[in-house]
Amino acid sequence: MAVTASPPARLTDGSQPSFETFFRRHYARVFAMLYRVAGNSEDADDLAQEVFLQLYRRDPPIWESEASDGWLWRAASHAALNALRSERRRRDREERAYQQDNALRPIAERAEDPADALARRAQQAGVRSALRQLKPQESALLLLRHAGLSYAEVAQALDLNPASVGTLIRRATTRFKEKYHG
Repeated sequence: MAVTASPPARLTDGSQPSFETFFRRHYARVFAMLYRVAGNSEDADDLAQEVFLQLYRRDPPIWESEASDGWLWRAASHAALNALRSERRRRDREERAYQQDNALRPIAERAEDPADALARRAQQAGVRSALRQLKPQESALLLLRHAGLSYAEVAQALDLNPASVGTLIRRATTRFKEKYHG
């Protein structure tokens, strides 16, 4: 791939001819490495330009030293790794958003469906009617248990013997089913 990039305009004003030479000598190889990571020429070019800009801003001018090649490849590899991390984070965010959107979609669709809303209201009315037909203690037992309370908590709330709560809940459940389906 023939790359014909030029250094940023302020870098070719004649004040730093050694940097321009360094840029022209290394740009194609840095670009090629970043292209393999980024997967497209625009991102690779942006990354390469940023690497060379970092090098240019170094004080003292590192491109004039023997360590310039090492620094350049270290900077390019860091830029590549950062690009990979950014891409992975972006994909992770998009995946989470997609999953959240799909997780919420069925709820939204059900809420918009009038037939489902009508059926849900009818079911709720049937439950309320069946609970009203039970003795107050039986309704309270079922409501507390289905609210997530343990048998011990139900016993304490209703001032019952903890050993009898299980039996009382089973009896209340049987009577509820008779009233609800009856």
